[in-house]
Amino acid sequence: MEKTFLQVRTNPSDKEQASAILEELGTNLSAVVNMLLKQIILTKGIPFDVKMPQAYTAEEKVEEIRATMEMEGLSLEESELQLLRAYQQSKNKEDIRQQLLTEFLGD
Repeated sequence: MEKTFLQVRTNPSDKEQASAILEELGTNLSAVVNMLLKQIILTKGIPFDVKMPQAYTAEEKVEEIRATMEMEGLSLEESELQLLRAYQQSKNKEDIRQQLLTEFLGD
């Protein structure tokens, strides 16, 4: 069977990382691209979900920060949680950053 050459533009770091992982799996980038093409033909579509990343609410972001800090043995006071909530809901986060820098570093 005659083969054709396929050229793809990609980030060099992504290519290196993916190639290293595929090598550990006993395959290579060319074989995986061929598998992908075959799956596109068989499924008549993209053979995996393509969707936008989940958008987290401000409260979910605050909860993730709180939980992460607890895992590190740190806790947040209610005033600190309120500040995080205000920051996450703010349209102009730079104002809050400047306020905190002034408060903690003096100016």
